[in-house]
Amino acid sequence: MIKIVLCEDQVEHQITIKTFLNDILYENNIQYEIDIFNTGEALLSNYPKSVDIFILDIQMDKLTGMDVARKIREIDKNKPEIIFTTSIMSYMQEGYEVRAYRYLLKPINLNELKKHILACVKEIENNKDKYLIINGRSEIYKIDIATITYIEVQNKCMTIHTVDREYEVKMSMDKIEKELEKYNFYRCHKSFLINVNYIENVKQYVAILDNGEEVIVSRHRFKELKSKFLYTLGEVL
Repeated sequence: MIKIVLCEDQVEHQITIKTFLNDILYENNIQYEIDIFNTGEALLSNYPKSVDIFILDIQMDKLTGMDVARKIREIDKNKPEIIFTTSIMSYMQEGYEVRAYRYLLKPINLNELKKHILACVKEIENNKDKYLIINGRSEIYKIDIATITYIEVQNKCMTIHTVDREYEVKMSMDKIEKELEKYNFYRCHKSFLINVNYIENVKQYVAILDNGEEVIVSRHRFKELKSKFLYTLGEVL
């Protein structure tokens, strides 16, 4: 089941997008649920649970779609996909701040919406129910891979950093790197393995995550990390 929330203040666009979504998801045999909100305020005051995809109109009154997206990233640990709809393509840089790289220009085109929705569904299905089962110092952890931001080894002690906590575990960096290589992680330093999906910015020998943390990048791995980061952005633009 894919849960989609549409936040759009113009009824005609609501009807168009909902009709297109019904056609796209039915045609591809995808079970779904769609909730519609007329304002950002209404969405946040009645925040729905377990949303997979938000479709947000950027140019709403009072709370804009960008304002709503920032709040979503603060409160929703599930890291849902965000698609913006807009009449003006001048918000892309702001979108990077909230890890939202998909934009649809109004009037909405069916094929463009289909491309983005199916790409989001594929990403969601690839990331669901993917866990690491790891021995800690005194217990066994089941860690959702999608929540891991980076992993570090210091003085033979491994720490797995996630969006809401840290885990001290017994495992070699080489082994965990192999486990995570298909999930867009990159060994940016001999002591650090980073989830490229959480990178907000890359500067000289440092990767800045969307929570503000900084991860060291070694000199000889900087160019490749930058390429992987740009490639990840390119996949979703």
